[in-house]
Amino acid sequence: MKLKFILTVVTVLIGYLNTKAQEVSGYPIGYCNGQMSTSSTVKYNVRETTLSAALHIPANYARTVEGNRIESLRVAICSTHNVDSLRVWIRTTLDGPDLASGKADSGSYTQGWNTIDLDIPYNIPEDTEGFYMGYSYYQKAKSGAISSLPESRPESLWVQCGTEGEWTDRSDEGTLCIEGMVFGDHLPRLNLQLLNVTTDKVYIISNGTLSGVVEVRNIATQTVTGFNLEAVIEGTDKSCSTHVECELPYGVTQRLAFRMHPDITISDSEAVEAKFTITTLDEGDDEDLTDNKSATSFRVLEHAYPRTVLVEEFTTENCPNCPRVSGYLHQLTADPAYKDHFETLCHHSGYHYDLLTTPFDIEYEWFYNNNGATYAPGIMVDRCLYNDNSAVFCSSSVEQLSETIDNRLAEPALVSVNVEADYLATIGEKSLLHIVVSGERCQPNVLSDGNGRITVYIVENNIPALHQAGAGNDYVHQHVNRTVNTTWGEPISWKDDCFSYIWEYEIDPSWKESDLQIIAVVSTYLSDDPTGCNVENVASCQPGLSYTDCIITDYYLPKVDAIYTPDGILILTPIKGLNIIHYTDGTVRKVYID
Repeated sequence: MKLKFILTVVTVLIGYLNTKAQEVSGYPIGYCNGQMSTSSTVKYNVRETTLSAALHIPANYARTVEGNRIESLRVAICSTHNVDSLRVWIRTTLDGPDLASGKADSGSYTQGWNTIDLDIPYNIPEDTEGFYMGYSYYQKAKSGAISSLPESRPESLWVQCGTEGEWTDRSDEGTLCIEGMVFGDHLPRLNLQLLNVTTDKVYIISNGTLSGVVEVRNIATQTVTGFNLEAVIEGTDKSCSTHVECELPYGVTQRLAFRMHPDITISDSEAVEAKFTITTLDEGDDEDLTDNKSATSFRVLEHAYPRTVLVEEFTTENCPNCPRVSGYLHQLTADPAYKDHFETLCHHSGYHYDLLTTPFDIEYEWFYNNNGATYAPGIMVDRCLYNDNSAVFCSSSVEQLSETIDNRLAEPALVSVNVEADYLATIGEKSLLHIVVSGERCQPNVLSDGNGRITVYIVENNIPALHQAGAGNDYVHQHVNRTVNTTWGEPISWKDDCFSYIWEYEIDPSWKESDLQIIAVVSTYLSDDPTGCNVENVASCQPGLSYTDCIITDYYLPKVDAIYTPDGILILTPIKGLNIIHYTDGTVRKVYID
C-alpha cells in the first residue's frame, strides 16, 4: 500500500505558566502516572502473613534521574482493612537487602495515596543498572490493599505471599501503583510521555482526513511549548512528522487533537495499524525516548462519509437522576476526542412533563417500544437497537455512553449531510429563519425504498431551569428541542444521488437567537417499527445573518424545483455565494450564502 500523507495538528490546550523550569516538589518515577485503582485484583485468602508488591525501574529509565536521590515512596492502597505494619523499600534484586526503607506509623496510612519517607534517602548512582521499588505489609486476614492499573508492561507488577514465598511476575495483569519521589540538582529537564493515541475508527479514502487525539504528559522540569509528532502507517516505510504547539508545564497531562491526511489509495478489510512517536521537543532532545511511542488502528474504506452521531436524551425537571446523565454528555462534549463527532438533542418527556415539553417530544416516547411504559433519564444513540426491543437505555456511566458512541462511529455513513441557516428578515417581533439542508449518498441503492427522511430541529441552549430535581438552583438546560419541521421528517427527494431541502420558520421571540442551534438528521422511518428508524448521519450549524435580496412570496414553502448559479448553470445543491432558487409554485428567490 503506497501512502503519502501530511499531518495537520489542531491543538486543544489551556495555557499554563511560562517556558522556564518549574519548581518540582518531588519528581515521580514509576508507571502509573499518578493514577490508582480503588479496587484490588491482587488478593490472597491467607491469614497472618506478609504480602509484598514491587515493580522494576530498568537501567535506561533509572539513568534519567542518576545523581539525584529518592527521599520517599508514594504507595496507593485500595483498602486498609486487615492491613498492618506497612513499610516501603528499594532493592537491587527482589530477594536482596534493602538499599533504603521506611515505615508508616501505625494508623497513619489510609485508603488512597500514602507518602512514606525513607529513613535514609537512596542516592541513585551514575551508570545505575536499575532497581526495584516496593512495599510490604502484614495481612491479618484476607485483604484487598494492592492497587494496580490494568495496563501491563514488563516487570511492572511483582507479588510475594509470605516472607519465604516465591516472587510471582503478574505484569500481564497490570501495573503497580507506586512512585518514587526524586529530589536533587540533576533532575531531567525534558521528558514527554506519549500515554495514548486514538483516531477515527474508519478512514475514508474519498474524504482523505483522519482525526485523532494524543494524550501527553510532561514528566520533566522544563515547560514544553511544542514537539514533533511522527506517524508511520502499516504497509509503508515512509513516515511523516508534524509540529504540535502546546504549553505543558511539569506534571501536566493534556489531550491534543490532530488531523492527518493520508493519501491511501487501496481499501483494506482488515484494520491498519498506525504507529506514533514523539521525536524532538522545541526546547531540545527528549531525554528518554522509550516512553514516546503509542499505536492504534483503523479500517480503510474506499468511499463513504464521516459519521456524526445523534445522541437523544429523554429528560425532565421532575427527574432527579437526569442531571447525572446530562453530566456524562457534557463531559464527552468537552473531550477533544469527541469534538464534532456527535450532536445532542433533548426531549423533555419520558418521566412526567415540564415547561419545555413539546407535543413531538411526547410522540417520541414511541421509541421506548415498551407497551407505553417510559422512564428518564433515557438515551438513544442514532436510534439504533440497544437491547432486545428498544433503542432507549439508561446510561450507567460515562464509559458506557462513550463505548456506545464509539461503536456507532465505527460504522461508516453512506449519506452525507450539510446544513446552513440564516435569518431572512424580521416580521413584526419574529425572525424568519431560512434553513438549507443538502447532501448525497455514496451509491444509488442507499435509502432508495422511500423510507428516507430529513428531520430538522431548532434547539436552544442555556435555558435556566425552573426547578430541576436532583440539582441546585443554578442548573441550566442544554440542547432543548424547541421545534421540528415534522415529527418524523420529510421524505427525501433524490436527484442523481443528491438532495436538497429548504425549510423556513418564524422564531418564537421568547427564544434567545444567539443560543439557537440547527440540527439536521437524515434517517429511515418505519411507521410500524420503532426499531427500524436508524439515523444515517447528522449535521448542525448556528444561524447567521448573511442572506440578502430575498423575495418572499408566502410563508408556506413549496418544493425546490431547481437551483442555478448567477450565470444560469444548473446545480444540485446550494453553493457559497449567490444562488437562484426556483420553486414548484413558480416563485424565485435569490439567496446569498457566506
